[in-house]
Formats: sequence, structure tokens, C-alpha cells
Amino acid sequence: MKRMRLTSCVCAAALGLSILAGCGSTDNTSDGGKTQSTASSTDSKATDNSDAVMTVGEYSIGKDELMLYSILEILSGTVQYEDIQKDEEKYKQVVIDNIVETKMAGDAAKDAGMEFTEDDENTRDSLIKNFTTYVPKSVREKYGISDELIDSVFNDTSIMNKIETNTRNELGKKLTADLKEQYKDYNFQKIYYITFPKVKADDDGNPMTDDNGNYVKLDDKELADMKSKAEAAVKEINAGADAEETAKKYGVDAYSEEKQSYVGGYADDMNEVMDKLAAGQCTEVYEAETAYYAIAVLSDHDSDLLDSFAYQSAEAQVDTELEKTKQQWIDSCDDKGGIVYKDDTWKNFSLLDMATDLNDQGLMK
Repeated sequence: MKRMRLTSCVCAAALGLSILAGCGSTDNTSDGGKTQSTASSTDSKATDNSDAVMTVGEYSIGKDELMLYSILEILSGTVQYEDIQKDEEKYKQVVIDNIVETKMAGDAAKDAGMEFTEDDENTRDSLIKNFTTYVPKSVREKYGISDELIDSVFNDTSIMNKIETNTRNELGKKLTADLKEQYKDYNFQKIYYITFPKVKADDDGNPMTDDNGNYVKLDDKELADMKSKAEAAVKEINAGADAEETAKKYGVDAYSEEKQSYVGGYADDMNEVMDKLAAGQCTEVYEAETAYYAIAVLSDHDSDLLDSFAYQSAEAQVDTELEKTKQQWIDSCDDKGGIVYKDDTWKNFSLLDMATDLNDQGLMK
């Protein structure tokens, strides 16, 4: 079952309710707070099987639960009234996707033995209060939404968001550890590019161009002087001078900058050069179109840089890996019976009519 997912979780942004149904981390991913119970998704006990209009895996879903999830999607802040007007069926599918993801994430939390703490319960209860304060009782009653159902659904969505947050953190730790192992023998370096411009610069330090788009170069005497300064700076750095202070001394600190890299991450012809340099040493002067430059090594075989690189690289990958895991949860619905509509209740339901009603009451922001 491939979802057509438009929202990352069931939530509503209106009037500061951006975490209305638990959207985003509750920061309760540790063992903080008194443990209350092992988290498990509510098994829709509020819905008698005879009242079910559909089943999602092993869960019976009543019309009232469909209505509540529909309201949450409409008020999520991720969809405008005009969007529903243009493609109502698309957003009806999102509602079903939300239910499937919530229920299957709850199963994953139960299988993992995830604990729901007192802090988690307090956060959930706060979200319920936000919802019942924002959505009038008359609206809830109109769509058959009871307090018991609200408690059930918000419990489910809170569990979903916690298992997603926990999974993200676990994936991040694993990816970071794997990357640290993969790159442990690499030479990570903190470096300083000391740059001596060959072209004139504007007040912002950007190369100036003429009417034809060509760089405005220094004259021959100025170029010779600039190269001489670059060579002198390299000698001073290799003799023990601080690279950044040397750049200031020669008035080129505005064009120079500190960076981080590793041997293997430079251009091919520079990797061998950089691997031979230790902290406090500097390359010879190189020439580019707009500048003379040299690279000073500030630190080598830097374990802190390895840690930072592994963490940042893991962060860049974790969303993709999390989506794969979530898709596995969702796909598990098919093994538990899939989605079965027992009648035409959902088919005949107009999400647009509900959105119109909520919009007319000023609830859509």
C-alpha cells in the first residue's frame, strides 16, 4: 500500500494549535517522567463492530472517527479551502492515509514495547484541551464526535508521534555510528583559505566586472605585489605565524575564510598535498582566475570534525530512512487485512461540505 502523504502527521496550526494532535516531537524520547504504561494504539473500542463503516487492518473505524480525522486534516494548516475545492478526493485520501499511518505506527510502538510516560500523557491532555477549546462543542456534536473518541484518537496520534521521534533518534544514532566507523581512518582537517585577490572588489568584497561582464583586474604592478604578499604570508605561516592573523596583517582577511574538509574530499590533485601537511603548515601559493591563494592547516586528524561530519551527514540521511521505516509500518496494514469499506459512508461523504462548514464558522485559518 503506497500512501499519498501530504502531511507529516495529523495536526492543526490554527490559533497556535500547530501541535493540535501531536504534530512534531514532544521531546519525551527518554525515560523522563514517571512511566505509566506500555504505549499501544487504542483498538477503537468506542466503535462497536456493528457501527464500523470500515476496517483498517485489525481496527474497526466508525463514521465518528472518520469525521474527527477529517476535521483534523481540514484544520491542519497544511491545506487551504481552495485546495479542497480543486481536488476533494485527493484530500479524502490523505485522511485515510492519516488513519492508516496512525494505527500502524501504534502497532509498531506496541511491538517495540515503547513506554508512554506521565510527561507524554500531560502533553497529550494539553493537546486535547487545545482542540476542545478551539473546536466548539456544537461542531463536535454535529459530527457525532464524543469526548471518549477525542481521547482515543489523540492518544493514538500522540503514540504515533512519539514512535516516529524515537525511531528518528535511533536511526540518527545508528547512521552516525556507521559513518564514524566508515570514515575513522580519514584525515579530517580544519583549514584556512588565505586569499589574495587579482581583481578589484566592490564594497561587499565581490569581484567587480566591466560592462562586458569581464573581471576588472589589477594592473601588472599590483598583481606582482599581490603575489609577493601571498608568498611572504606562506613563509610566515610555515614559520609559525597564525594564519588568520597573517591574513589580517596583509589586509586580506575579508577574502579569506576557515573551512573544514578531509583528505579525499578535496580536488584529486590536492588530496595528496593536503595529506602531507600537519597543523601549522601551509601549501605553496596557487593561482586561480580571480586570486592567488594558499591553504593553511589549522588542525589535522581532528576527531571532533569526524564527529561533526558523521552527525551532519546522518542528519541529511535520516529523513529518507525514517520514511522507509514508516512505509514499512503502513505496508503492514495489508498483512492485517488492509482497508475494507463496509458501506458507502465514506464514498458519499463530502469533505468539501465539511470544509465549507468549518470555514464559514471561521475555524480554517
